[in-house]
Parts: sequence; structure tokens; C-alpha cells
Amino acid sequence: MITFVELTKIEVLKRLDTAGAAAGFGVLALLIVVCGGFSVSLITKTSSFNAGEVIVTAGLPAALAASIVGVVVGVGDASRGGERDGLLAGLTRDAIYWGRFVACGAIIAGVIVFTALVGSAGALVGVALGGHLSSWSIGASVLQVAALCFSSAAFGFGIGASLRSLALGLVTVLGVMLVLDVVLAFLGSWTAYIRFGSVQNGMTGEGEILATITSGLIWIVLPVLAGWLRTRTVAP
Repeated sequence: MITFVELTKIEVLKRLDTAGAAAGFGVLALLIVVCGGFSVSLITKTSSFNAGEVIVTAGLPAALAASIVGVVVGVGDASRGGERDGLLAGLTRDAIYWGRFVACGAIIAGVIVFTALVGSAGALVGVALGGHLSSWSIGASVLQVAALCFSSAAFGFGIGASLRSLALGLVTVLGVMLVLDVVLAFLGSWTAYIRFGSVQNGMTGEGEILATITSGLIWIVLPVLAGWLRTRTVAP
């Protein structure tokens, strides 16, 4: 019998051990490094800088890509009846679904660690190039990047698991983040309670608590639960 930890490891390997995954994460890593380098070029021109600033800048690609990673992991091989092998191996649908969810979190955690390392290295390079470091405090910045990444990944995971289609999931996630949120912003302040952007504003301490809660329920909790219910009821 496969344990939950073993199942999670298998799901992580499934999402990483392909040529497409290697190319995708390679591009993401390059973007993180480029953003870190860009931040270094800016801070060397200022009178002083905080190491956390470099980490936040380096983390921008990670925060944007996390939703896409979430969709990919959420869909998994479900569109091709991928749960069948797990069911035949004695796993429950619940274990299969939540194993994928935890695997998604593990992958995003790896991206966050890489971002923190790049940001810290960028701060050191900035000092070496003559920049004046005012603070090495990076805890708050790492937590901010982590909050943005995990919330985006959970959103993408729920959408992907609910729709069970990679193409439709990606279009939906990008449509919500890049189109729907912008349109809603023009309709009045009341839309803060239903915009996905309110979740991330709340994660960074810039949004209202109630708006963060309601938007989180709409765009994270409900899609994740919908994906779980569909996984439990869809034909293998």
C-alpha cells in the first residue's frame, strides 16, 4: 500500500520529471535571476537599500507563475483518466487529490527557496559593487513572496482540478487575473470583495480583512473544494 508521503513524492516527480517541466522551470529560474540582477542594477544607484527589496523584486516572476504551476498540477493527468492507476493500486480518490495538492505546495516551496537564495545572492553582489546595505532583514519579504506564491498556486490548482483541462484552466486563470480583475476594478470599490487581487493585497497587508476573506472564499476555497468534489465523482 502506498503511503500518503510516497504518493506526494510520486506526484512531485510526475510534474518535474519531463522535458516540458524542465524547460518551464528553467525559464522561470532564469526570469527570477534576471529580476534579481535588475534589482541589483537599481540598488547600486541608490544611497542605501534593504536586502528584502531584492527578494521581492526577484520573487515577482515566481508570484506570477505560481498560478500556472497550480493549474498544471491541479489538472495533472486527470484529463486522461490518470486516477485509474491510483485507484487500482488501492488509493482513495481523497488521497489522490490531496496528494496532488500537497505536491503543488512542495513545488512552490522549492521555487520560494530558490527565490530567497537568488535575492540574498543579489544583495551580496550589490554590496560588492558598492551599494550600501541598510538592513539584512529578509524575513518579512520572504513571507510576502511566499504568501503571494501559495495563494496564486492554490487558486490555479482549484481551477485546474475543477475544469480538468489544461488549456481551459490556463485561459481561466489568466482571464481572471489579467482581465476580470481589471474590469471589476472600474466598477466600484464594492468589487474588492470579489476580486482575486484582494486576496493578494490582503496577503501583503495592503487590503481589508473582510475583502481578503470573501475573495479568498470565492477564488481559493470554493475552487479547491469543487476540484475535490469533481475528483470524487468523475468516472475513472
